[in-house]
Amino acid sequence: MALYAKVHGLKGRLAEITVVCEDEARKGPHCGFCSAAGGGASGTKQETILARNDARAPKGSIVEIEIDPHAELKAALILFVIPLATFIASLVAAAGFELPLLQSAAAGGGVLVLTLLLLKVLLRDKTYHRIVRVVPRPPREG
Repeated sequence: MALYAKVHGLKGRLAEITVVCEDEARKGPHCGFCSAAGGGASGTKQETILARNDARAPKGSIVEIEIDPHAELKAALILFVIPLATFIASLVAAAGFELPLLQSAAAGGGVLVLTLLLLKVLLRDKTYHRIVRVVPRPPREG
């Protein structure tokens, strides 16, 4: 199943896009991305995401996008496993220093916050979406 998006801006090799959910997608099973990003029937503002602009799509064009294989697994690793591992490591280190329980919890929480902030800075332009091709627009009638 193809996903379509509109290019709103360009940032070097990346494009800022919003996913276009067509009425046809609502009739059958689909990925649900449009609902998750706020573009469904609720009428809420759509979320802008970054995608690799492999097709060199210009601003304002409608494009077909693809999600990298195993993107969910990679994102879960970055968002959950790495912070959890640093949190547990900090608790083990605090226990090695024989800190009291509250100080160990505070140290673990501090390391967790620092890990999440560091990941946010390092991965601010990380994306698992890529633009496959620019969709040709049908000629205007009349």
